[in-house]
Amino acid sequence: MFKNERIFGFFIIGILSSAIDIGLLYVLTSYLGIWYLLSATVSYCCGIVVSYLLNKCLTFHDANRHYFVQFSAFAAISFSCLLVNICIIWLCVELFSLGYLPGKIIATGCSFFWNYYGQSRITFHPS
Repeated sequence: MFKNERIFGFFIIGILSSAIDIGLLYVLTSYLGIWYLLSATVSYCCGIVVSYLLNKCLTFHDANRHYFVQFSAFAAISFSCLLVNICIIWLCVELFSLGYLPGKIIATGCSFFWNYYGQSRITFHPS
């Protein structure tokens, strides 16, 4: 199910795309005053693009040239993770009185394995 070299690459790229996601979330919310759940959605979508491009090239060495179809699958799986992220962030902020950043970190950890499984089995499945 999980190939060590692939999951490691996916994890490293996940750290990079999550850093972009969390950094952008912080800027949008703390400096621009945008509501934290809207900021989380926008920042997550930016992380999706970075993650797709890097995972396609570096983790899965994928040569599929049907970019729109493939990115659509990647985005659909990522959207399910976004829903999980938004729910967890909301719970952390509204019910547990944590900040939105700790909530985001918890949410990111919770969705990692589903995201890897979905992307490796559906988006970048071996032909």
